[in-house]
Amino acid sequence: MKRPPIHPFDRARAGALALLVVLTGCSGGEEKGTSSGSPTPPPSNGGNEPPPPVVEGATCDNGEFEVRLIGTTELDGETYKVVTATPCEYVLSHVQGKKNFPIEEHETFYVADSHFEIPYIPGVMDDVAYTPGEKNKGWATGMDVEAEVAKLGALPVLYHVTPGYEYGYFTEYDDDQGDIFGAFRPTWRFVKKGGDVNLLFFAPPDTTWPRHRGGWNPREINQEIGFGFLVDTDGKVYVPKGVPLGRRGWDDELRCVVINKAKQPVPVTRTQFPGDESYYMAETLMPGYASISSPGHLYWGHKGKRMIDVAKWDDTLPGNFDKPFIWGCSPDGYNVGHAEGFTWPELREKKRDEYLAGLIDAIPKENLYRIKVYRKDDPNGAAELLGELFYEWDGDEWLPRATGEKLITIDEARSTYRISGHLGEGQRAFIVIEDL
Repeated sequence: MKRPPIHPFDRARAGALALLVVLTGCSGGEEKGTSSGSPTPPPSNGGNEPPPPVVEGATCDNGEFEVRLIGTTELDGETYKVVTATPCEYVLSHVQGKKNFPIEEHETFYVADSHFEIPYIPGVMDDVAYTPGEKNKGWATGMDVEAEVAKLGALPVLYHVTPGYEYGYFTEYDDDQGDIFGAFRPTWRFVKKGGDVNLLFFAPPDTTWPRHRGGWNPREINQEIGFGFLVDTDGKVYVPKGVPLGRRGWDDELRCVVINKAKQPVPVTRTQFPGDESYYMAETLMPGYASISSPGHLYWGHKGKRMIDVAKWDDTLPGNFDKPFIWGCSPDGYNVGHAEGFTWPELREKKRDEYLAGLIDAIPKENLYRIKVYRKDDPNGAAELLGELFYEWDGDEWLPRATGEKLITIDEARSTYRISGHLGEGQRAFIVIEDL
């Protein structure tokens, strides 16, 4: 049987990897599913293991990430620092901070003459992120912003936020109309009439305020409900003043955290809603540290890959085939599971056939990992292992596997599972990442 090839990491993860090991059994219950092929997993590169990336005091002046300390957490007598880590390609102050854009200050907004680029205003946009791309000029969209404005006139354009934050430009307001999408309304929006631009604010229950209803095309959404900063036809960008541009998505209790005990970072992406539901940067789970989750629908990428290589829709990997797990933590609970695209039968069969035909490489073992979920109902008590999710090499493909007493079936035919639950005051959950 053909074996997956030895595969080096990119320059940021240079160095040899763990020695070849055999997948071991898991504790906490009977294993779900059986292996029909060779039990020997794809080989790793062998050699000395690289040290974890340096995190302490990291900034984009001395490292690859901007790191913010959130707090600490403890599991099994070991204390972990809880951090957010933003790859420097996504740090707005790093990418745009040294550009000298002229800025006008008005009563309720700023105007930056940034020629269609998303600008950086110190102290105002520290929770706003830069989104790399060939045409989008830093905005959280795949469209050519300058070209779209030329065709359609002044447009509000979606922006992205740093790890752990929710978008500041919309709110959920239940207007009893039974439309879940219609519950999303702009917290604020720019309106341009002639040469005048005004910043308006939502005051519930203003029934004339626009709701989200329509397609997923950013142009349709922007024209209909006006999320984001206004980009004018002359390339000037209007940014609200005195309102949060990113809303914190965690509480001080840190009820649920993700602890990365593996040897490499794990990039986690999110889909933007309201927005175009493409993949965008969420958080990077750093080895040796704990992390909070960003709000939204999260997809966990291959271990050791750069965020910029995962936070996108890759035509060579149908669906989210480079994202093996989904979901994460929230202040209210935990929810983690096998990802749809990675386990979808038709996609899996296509990738397996391409691999057996020698057209593509198989996913190396070092890019995958296992997830364990622990829960503490008593803050001073022991942590209970609820279950584990992982993948096993079946001789020609990776198949989903799970063990534990608290598994919830996603799709019995695919042997996919999730582990989820609500957390009340004083309760804690820990999603732990380990190497296969």
